[in-house]
Amino acid sequence: MARWRPYVLGLLGLAAITFPFLWLTLAPDFARNTMRVSWTPRHGLQFFSDLSPVFLGALLIWLGSWSNKRWHWQARLAGLVPAQRRAESIRGLKFALMPLVLSGAFFLSASSLGIFTNVAIYMILALGLNITVGMTGLLVLGYAGFYMFGAYVFGLGQEHLPFFPWWLAMPFAFVLGGGAGYLLGLPCLRLRGDYLAIVTLGFAEAFRELVRNLPITGADQGILLAPHATFRPQLFLGKGQMAFVITALLVFLAVFLIERLHRSPVGRAWIAIRENEIAAASVGVPVVQMKLLAFSLSAAIAALAGVIAGAKDGFVSPALGEFPQSITILAMVILGGLGNSYGALLGAALLYAVPQYLALLPSTIQQNPGLQAAIPPFLREALSHLSDYHLLLFGAVMVIMMLYRPQGLLGSARRKEEMLHR
Repeated sequence: MARWRPYVLGLLGLAAITFPFLWLTLAPDFARNTMRVSWTPRHGLQFFSDLSPVFLGALLIWLGSWSNKRWHWQARLAGLVPAQRRAESIRGLKFALMPLVLSGAFFLSASSLGIFTNVAIYMILALGLNITVGMTGLLVLGYAGFYMFGAYVFGLGQEHLPFFPWWLAMPFAFVLGGGAGYLLGLPCLRLRGDYLAIVTLGFAEAFRELVRNLPITGADQGILLAPHATFRPQLFLGKGQMAFVITALLVFLAVFLIERLHRSPVGRAWIAIRENEIAAASVGVPVVQMKLLAFSLSAAIAALAGVIAGAKDGFVSPALGEFPQSITILAMVILGGLGNSYGALLGAALLYAVPQYLALLPSTIQQNPGLQAAIPPFLREALSHLSDYHLLLFGAVMVIMMLYRPQGLLGSARRKEEMLHR
């Protein structure tokens, strides 16, 4: 009974919190000039019926976990291939996937190209944030500020220079973004944990408010980029295809360079600082220089992603640096696995692409007679409303991850032990 007590108490607390919103409605009583509370069980039942695919998926996951504990099929599957061969296969898979991903530019629809290009942009952002949060252990909550910084370097440059296309803006944004990260890192060297997070969040919010109130930056309206400065059709590729190919190539390049850096003495120094900063300094690790390098490189990568986003959309605005952007990128890194580059890619793909395709799922089913015939009516109705609850699902997934797999989807068991201080 003691084992199930936290779950029972949690469910009771959740039921108490959501009871007024799910089972009660307010209606105006004009005769008495007041509000009348009425019991509406249909509304609550409709809410849970809309989540029936989620409950079905949770049941399948539970059955898989239970069967793994009983028959240990995961260990048997892992034992079929030695660990060294698995690592070599993953490294070889990167190069095998490159032509497959790039060929998708010719087969994907325009809407899918837009979604996958945005996924690739968030992958670049997650890779950059993983340097500070995952590899170095520095909690940054204002990462979207560097993303917006790179976009406005591009926007202001093309507005005031006669020739400043996206490919010329990328090296400028990379260098200036790295400089901004270095300057932010200087006053943050003695800060850790929550204090560091507050300072970086303050930087992002201050920069966003500055951009919103300066006439030179277009205030809230942002900057409309000139067509010649953005992605254009070239080499038999349309504008959307060009954006997808360039962004995908940058993702592969970023993964290659960051993985090489992670396995270098610099990466080992970052990991040593993450594990124990005092011990790292005592054995000769230049803590100050390594922290500044992590800040600079992470900010430079975010600025590069800002240029890509501006070149794809054709405009830049303060919305790029909003706080939810920073939280979303941080959640991508945590979900995939702190310190794991491939985990950052997986987290970015899941947290961006899944809500997008949930929103497109009802129209896809409606346009496909085969799917309409295969899916029961009640499930079709539930899937049509599932995207409305994506924030609820996102929160539930993060809570479950923190309880059962705090190291992330691709995080190692050793990382889990470190996080639990065992």
